[in-house]
Amino acid sequence: MTKAYDKELREKLLGKNGRKLPALWLTAVREEPFSYAYKLVEPAELADSVGQLHKRAEWVDFWKQPQAPWQVETANRKPKGLGIQHDYPVRIHFDSAVDVLLYLGEVKDFRVFCQRVEKIKADYPAVLPACVMVREKILADEHMAEMIYRIAQYFSGTPKTNCYLRELDIPYVDTKFLEDNQKLTAAVFFAVRPELAGKTFDDFCQALSLTKSAPSPNIYVRSLDARKTFAGLREIVVTAQQLAKLDLAFGRVFITENKINGYVFPEVEDGLILFGAGNGILSDLQEIPWLKKQPALWYWGDMDRNGFAILARVRQKYPQVKSFLMVKDIAARYRHFMVADTGNALAMPEALTEEEQTCWQYLTCQPAAANRLEQEKIPSFEVGVALKRLLGQDGDK
Repeated sequence: MTKAYDKELREKLLGKNGRKLPALWLTAVREEPFSYAYKLVEPAELADSVGQLHKRAEWVDFWKQPQAPWQVETANRKPKGLGIQHDYPVRIHFDSAVDVLLYLGEVKDFRVFCQRVEKIKADYPAVLPACVMVREKILADEHMAEMIYRIAQYFSGTPKTNCYLRELDIPYVDTKFLEDNQKLTAAVFFAVRPELAGKTFDDFCQALSLTKSAPSPNIYVRSLDARKTFAGLREIVVTAQQLAKLDLAFGRVFITENKINGYVFPEVEDGLILFGAGNGILSDLQEIPWLKKQPALWYWGDMDRNGFAILARVRQKYPQVKSFLMVKDIAARYRHFMVADTGNALAMPEALTEEEQTCWQYLTCQPAAANRLEQEKIPSFEVGVALKRLLGQDGDK
């Protein structure tokens, strides 16, 4: 029968967008007890179709059809417009999740799935939810279940730790598979290692101290003094870890967020500039020993809430740092270049100097559409003037 008498039933069993289907599969593959009852109510159009007995008969026959995957419960009823009807369908029952899958047209795929995950079910039953999660891949690739089994076998033993992800040696499973199936990998790992808390792929990597990919150098180190180089070079690009291992001897060090500003920064005798990675240069997880000993250190960021918040965080780790060109006079002079501040730092940081606090207050008093001055909008000659003043004071000391 092709009548849509069971549309509501299907919606109840499947849930919105089929969200209940995985749970049905899991219950079925685990062979867990299952029961579902559905009360039968005549559609309104049938109840009002007095004299159209054949429509009522079709509805009754649909629910009482032979070899249906459900059990039908009947009773004596007197439907509208009819006399007493004996064995009238009033409720149906599903006695197993497999019966529901049969009804939903899923049972053929389900049987193939069960064959493919048989070893997993026997040896690593806790991994079955992960298998159901990727059931379509298991059905499409006959080798998929074997790879999941191998992953479970490896992680239930003594997996390698403190290494790159690519260094894991799982028989017949390449590490590209782990990278391409991150959610599955994490689910299998935590299923066979229930003593460890976690859910995501990042949690998995953290549990084994795995590095997902090689670090990308993103911090530019540029000498501002043509006489001072690194192995003949005035510029190198490093990771935060590599920067921490360097021991650079420069009298003056500047830090700036903007890459172009780092490249066009004027020559400074015995000077060095770090740029290109924004706040990443001084991440909370990375400390740079030689920078902590640096007596002359300046930070140049955007004049906005986030810029001053970064300055404050830098100062917590490097108390000697001073701000460069982050003053009210510059902000007021180039107010016509200001744009809206989209930063998320709302309160003024505590670590600001009196001059920096004045600048913060000036910015926050400007209209919301124009209360941020990006550092690249400050003319180059202002940088030169500020440097002369700064270096002159520095030289006097």
